[in-house]
Amino acid sequence: MSKRENRETQATYVAPALRVLHVGPGQGQRGGIASVLAELDAQRARFQRAGIAVAIFETHGFQSARSLLCFLLLDIPRFLFVLLMGVDLIHFHVSVRGSFYRKFTLYLLARLVRKKTIFHLHAGNFLKFYVSSGSITRKAVYGFVRGADAVVAVSSAIAAELRGGHGITGNLYVIGNTAYSAEVAAGAALREASDAKAADMAPYVAFAGRFTEGKGLDELLRATALLNRQGLTIQLKLAGAGDTDRWARAAIEHGVGDQVSFVGWLQGDAKLAFYRDAALFCMPSHFEAFGISTLEAMFIGRPVVGTRIGGFLDLVEEGVTGYLVPCEDVAELAERIRNLVESPELARTMGRQGVARALSRYSVDAVVRQYVHCYRAVSECEGD
Repeated sequence: MSKRENRETQATYVAPALRVLHVGPGQGQRGGIASVLAELDAQRARFQRAGIAVAIFETHGFQSARSLLCFLLLDIPRFLFVLLMGVDLIHFHVSVRGSFYRKFTLYLLARLVRKKTIFHLHAGNFLKFYVSSGSITRKAVYGFVRGADAVVAVSSAIAAELRGGHGITGNLYVIGNTAYSAEVAAGAALREASDAKAADMAPYVAFAGRFTEGKGLDELLRATALLNRQGLTIQLKLAGAGDTDRWARAAIEHGVGDQVSFVGWLQGDAKLAFYRDAALFCMPSHFEAFGISTLEAMFIGRPVVGTRIGGFLDLVEEGVTGYLVPCEDVAELAERIRNLVESPELARTMGRQGVARALSRYSVDAVVRQYVHCYRAVSECEGD
């Protein structure tokens, strides 16, 4: 090869992309981690421009004997095949119970073939899971968290839990989630927030999440009943999935059955319209690792009433983009809802501030940059 040809070859050479495999739920499963994986999958082009080749590996759940069998007979062999075909870094997205056991099993296989790994914690109740588990599970948690090449927490509160409960000090990153479809609508949200007509909308309170005790649904119903007794009638619209019949009965028992609507699991434009038509978003969770629904509502320009825990501490700026109340404090929850319903101009101002905060901290570009920084740091560290 001539010197000229050699120079041309060097000039056109492009380093191979770092190949990252994200491991999480799929196969029809819903929830926060599944939403995170969908967001990451949609941003492959952004990662590719940064030299990162992203792939998604979806596992079956443990909801039935059949799905467990699918994990053992289909997911494990398929995972080994993917590892042997070529991947540089395995990024495990982890929650509690079945999610942990599935990822830990695959983590052991990844370590067996000496692949670099990332433990990414999405659960706000992981410490409780750890403490209430037997010695074998606790040893598995310790091995997984301490054995990974890097640990990612979805919020500052989860990072603090990992430092205090598991002694993680180095290679710990805080990377929040994204909500791209809501982010795209953020510009329209800002324009709408300044439109006086927006104040004339029916003042319903929006909730989006799983219908469980942990999401604070009982407190929300009790706060609505308390507001009734104080002379303020509001409507609640609850989006999500779960035991709808149970919570419909609870609403009747609290005397607010005719004020509560269950609108189902919303996606796409229907979900954005659900936030857009609300006066405010309320999620009085008992634990919340991050709060994707909260972020979506912020991008759409809605003030938030949440609890003083977990991801809300990163997302909501108290008194600026919304309010944070003590967990299970029905009286203060009702008071903060009243403040926003009776002061539409304040609600609009907080909504505008929420959009700005969401764009500055949780835009797709900002979050992708954080992932890329983490991947490059891990890939440049020497292996075992």
